[in-house]
Amino acid sequence: MHDDTLLTALTRRFDADQEQLRGVALHMTGSRAEAEDALAAARAELGRDGTAAVRAWLTAYVVRACVRGLQERAASGRPGAGAPGARGGVDSVWLGLLVVLEGLGAEERLAYVLHDLFGLPPDETARVTGGSPVEVARLARRARERIRGGGAGRGDSGTGRQRAVVERFLAAARARDARALAAVLTPDVVAYSERGPVHGAPAVAEAAAAFASHIGAARPALVDGSVGLVAFAAGVPVSAVAFALRHDRIAVLDITTGEDRVRALDLAFSED
Repeated sequence: MHDDTLLTALTRRFDADQEQLRGVALHMTGSRAEAEDALAAARAELGRDGTAAVRAWLTAYVVRACVRGLQERAASGRPGAGAPGARGGVDSVWLGLLVVLEGLGAEERLAYVLHDLFGLPPDETARVTGGSPVEVARLARRARERIRGGGAGRGDSGTGRQRAVVERFLAAARARDARALAAVLTPDVVAYSERGPVHGAPAVAEAAAAFASHIGAARPALVDGSVGLVAFAAGVPVSAVAFALRHDRIAVLDITTGEDRVRALDLAFSED
């Protein structure tokens, strides 16, 4: 489908469903005037980046289809459905997520939903929110920390143990040892970067090993208050990684690349 045809179809669909969309906007903002402003801004955004809007919508639609399938499987008692009442369990999980999201600030909530749940890279998320890619990633990380009940890298390990995990990760990355890297990662680890999320220890380990081949010196550091590391080229910081740890293993990596983006982060290095 050509871009013009896609844009026309999107606009027509938007206009046809405007009342429902207005209800969503009114529920979120609590103000009729702000809801109308949001509708106008969203419609205008279609003309600027309709492809990103379609991607977000398709992702949400697939998620909804997956939840519906889980509910139907639970109701039918097919293998994998779990105990009776599993449908209520799925509903409870989504209700719990909605409650948690409600407790976030509006900017954090939007960044988290687009960046983490929909998997949009920071650049695409920033185009929707109007912020910068660095700020979007920071907001998503802050929301993720609040949802998980603690800061990235401020989990169940002391500072010394956290740094030891980072050192093991760094040594394995420098050696480009995917197996050693996977041993430092949780099985469900997620790495967020400008290219979007990468899921699972094997894929993240492979990506980290490849990434390490392009960096020079690297030092452990606090990245926006989270334990992490910073990589340098010719003495200039060019990439940074903030970690979230779980049981002395890395559960989340937030990767920032590019001199300007790294400069926008709050970096703190130890004296040793």
